[in-house]
Amino acid sequence: MMIGLACLAGPVAAQGFDDTKDQCVACHAAGDAAPETPLLGGIDEKYALLQLVAFREGDRPGDVMPSIVGEFSNDDLRAAAAWVASLDPSPVPEDPTEVDAKAAEALATEHRCNICHNADYRGGDQIPPLRNQHAAYLEASLLDYKAERRVGDRAAMVEVAQALSDANITLLATFLANLPDDGD
Repeated sequence: MMIGLACLAGPVAAQGFDDTKDQCVACHAAGDAAPETPLLGGIDEKYALLQLVAFREGDRPGDVMPSIVGEFSNDDLRAAAAWVASLDPSPVPEDPTEVDAKAAEALATEHRCNICHNADYRGGDQIPPLRNQHAAYLEASLLDYKAERRVGDRAAMVEVAQALSDANITLLATFLANLPDDGD
């Protein structure tokens, strides 16, 4: 796994959120983030807060995030969530990967991706965006849901992911990661 050096800086939570923003950008900014790391642009404030609390409380596993937010106060978590929500949605990749869009769209419809994550796949109220997220991150997340390594408050995702073959997970992840600009 390739992670920027700032991501490996170790626990910095005692500094509080304002002092760690640069570390967030180093790991999660479009253009700089490792493919296994989620892009933060377009994430709803409520969803961001839920995830940050889950990392802090040990309810969501992670190699780096629990140590970063482990000592954050509730105010730090709220500030971080508000900052995440202020970021622009993730851009269309510069070199989109070709994918069977018709088959992928049919899968997304069959498994209701376009219901919970909205027809434009930008998510919303407590639901993360899928559009133009890293394919490797989406694939790893779906595989984690399928294997019940990641459940949290999204038990519905386990049901959805378990109904998908690994090949279909790869197809969906690649499709969602490479959607063209929708005019927004």
